Amino acid sequence: MKMNNKYLISWHDSAKNTGGTKAKDDVEFFLRNQGYKIIDTPRNKYLKMLYVIFVLPFVCLKIRRGVIYVQFPTGIPFQMKMIIFFIKHFSGAELAYIIHDIETLRIWNDGNDHPESEQTELSFLKEADGIVSLNHKMTDWLIEKGIKAPITDMKIWDYNNPKPLTDSREYKKSIVFAGNLGKSTFLKKWDLETPIDVYGPNAADKYPNNVSYQGVLAAEELPGALVQSFGLVWDGNSMDTCTGNYGSYLRINDPHKVSLYLSSGLPIIIWSEAALADIVRDEKLGITVDSLKDIDRALSEVKVDDYQKMCSNVQNIAKLMRKGYFLTNATDELNKLMNRQEY
Repeated sequence: MKMNNKYLISWHDSAKNTGGTKAKDDVEFFLRNQGYKIIDTPRNKYLKMLYVIFVLPFVCLKIRRGVIYVQFPTGIPFQMKMIIFFIKHFSGAELAYIIHDIETLRIWNDGNDHPESEQTELSFLKEADGIVSLNHKMTDWLIEKGIKAPITDMKIWDYNNPKPLTDSREYKKSIVFAGNLGKSTFLKKWDLETPIDVYGPNAADKYPNNVSYQGVLAAEELPGALVQSFGLVWDGNSMDTCTGNYGSYLRINDPHKVSLYLSSGLPIIIWSEAALADIVRDEKLGITVDSLKDIDRALSEVKVDDYQKMCSNVQNIAKLMRKGYFLTNATDELNKLMNRQEY
């Protein structure tokens, strides 16, 4: 398989201190290391539009074989439509997606029909010659919606983490939460004995006494701040279960914060109905809970030896994440399924 016929379109997001930006940057980092050619695009939003319309067609004309990966979604719908059109009609390459989000499920998952938004997104997905999905639950949804292209599961995000892994971690029964605090309003109801440190933008004006707001850190700085015993993965406004659009989305999504925690050597606490709860249980990477109100009891039942075993398991998967193991496996498998052995 020739390395010089595998490509990735690099689309720079302007947002800072967000998991989405870090996730896309890491995909580019790991695929570049695997020999993929990066098709770079401008950072300025106006130049991006000009690039897609006037430059990308000529870039695609020069690519006569291979595969071009696009991180899904990319840009606004018009830009995505143009990217798809030029890859499919101007290049001789296959079009493959690495899915980050299904916006139909992430934003519009409110029990109502949103046919226009769903059909637009599905029309883009159906153009793919191959798809890297986040997990088997997302794959099941794609197949149910009529996607015929071959699909592989990444299982969990890799994470380019500069912080050295520590040999041991003290069990202090403390928790950390990192993310967009504007959609994590459950923190305003935190009435547990267990203290929690929180990082991220859009913090509330006031939190309960056992919630300690630590400010906003850049993605490369966060791993160094994770000195607690567990990282929390939760969403919505309820302590009892994950609620609302974002909470329900955990059933099908792989939150990037999971890989932030694990790649830093930190076991996690996650909602028992989340898509990643299975891997946490199977690989013994932390604790699953039905309700946040179960946390005090769950932590009191964890023995020091049990915690150290969790940390050892987490270290093993952290080493794989730092190498890009899961993305590399998923893309290699997809390339084979697309029967493009001449790359």
